[in-house]
Amino acid sequence: MNTPDYTPSRDHLRPIGMTSTGQPIYPWPTTPAPVPLPPIKAYPVGTYVGLGCLGVVALAIVGAVIIAILIGLSIALVVLSIAVVALTICVLVLRSMWRDHLAGR
Repeated sequence: MNTPDYTPSRDHLRPIGMTSTGQPIYPWPTTPAPVPLPPIKAYPVGTYVGLGCLGVVALAIVGAVIIAILIGLSIALVVLSIAVVALTICVLVLRSMWRDHLAGR
């Protein structure tokens, strides 16, 4: 009668006894304790995307405000230059009239 051989494939286990048929008895194979995996680190991707969008919107608003201020300053400088030219012409005309008045004409 042929009985199957139940010997484990590992050669480093020593038998702890023998059966009545002469086969070795090996201890129950023990598995090492499972190594705990490190916890999964969750990145708040939604927060990063939301802050990025908020930053883009804030940058657009700040850019629009700066452009509005620069346009306002350029208009103010154009008005100031027109006023300076008009004042210069007025002063030159008044000086000419004053000289004519002093000369008795």
